[in-house]
Amino acid sequence: MNIRITSALIVGLVVLLAACDRGDPVVETPVADAEVLALVNEVPITRTDLFTYVGLEGTPDMVGTDDVLDELINLELLRQQALAQGIDQEEETRIILRNIETSLLASQVIERRIQAMRFTEAEIQAEYEAQIAVHGTTEYQARHILVQTPELAADLISQLDAGADFAELAEAHSIDATAAEGGDLGWFAPGQMVPPFSEAVTALEPSAYTPEPVATQFGWHVIQLMDTRPIVPPPLADVRPLIEEILQARQLRAYMDALRADARVEFPVRPAQ
Repeated sequence: MNIRITSALIVGLVVLLAACDRGDPVVETPVADAEVLALVNEVPITRTDLFTYVGLEGTPDMVGTDDVLDELINLELLRQQALAQGIDQEEETRIILRNIETSLLASQVIERRIQAMRFTEAEIQAEYEAQIAVHGTTEYQARHILVQTPELAADLISQLDAGADFAELAEAHSIDATAAEGGDLGWFAPGQMVPPFSEAVTALEPSAYTPEPVATQFGWHVIQLMDTRPIVPPPLADVRPLIEEILQARQLRAYMDALRADARVEFPVRPAQ
């Protein structure tokens, strides 16, 4: 028999080892409605096992090859070898299995909460309008010079006041990746930039540059607004899945906040930084 050690097989082996960590017996009694496809040293592999492994939902005839069953047999043989060698009792293995179990159960809780979520048309419409407001109705084309000190930024502004070319100063002094393009950032919505930057841009008229250096977490900017144009928001029907994902994420954050508020979380020993 040709044993194919694929990534799926390895993942499946880890899942099967997780059963060992929970103390499940090696020989299991098949459930009444599960068709036994193979017995591996008296351990049954059922059609339900096969469906679960390949992630299919539907009727049994959806599985049309023997390859998956062959992999499950290989996995079961390797699982039995792991038990025989005591791998399931090793500390590192048990820690890994515990983490896998935690991740699996956590993902199931999240998935089931998402499946149970329902949003009204009013909620979806309100979020759609809120996202339009956040991203604005105008796009901006700007360029900037990013430097490390406010003194240098102020000096560059003085040079601009004296008639220096913005693009040439950007090429010579900017530490941003856009220096080679004269600091050109292309078109963007205000929400795509950090607040101090977007606030400075939206306060400018086309061709004007900031009279004072603008500080962000990246350094000090001199910004010039080149042009503006209106944004035509996509219709709700085109972005409805994204709007629903935003609402789902917000509900999940609220759920996690509630869980943490009700839990007692202690830190006897802080992990090393």
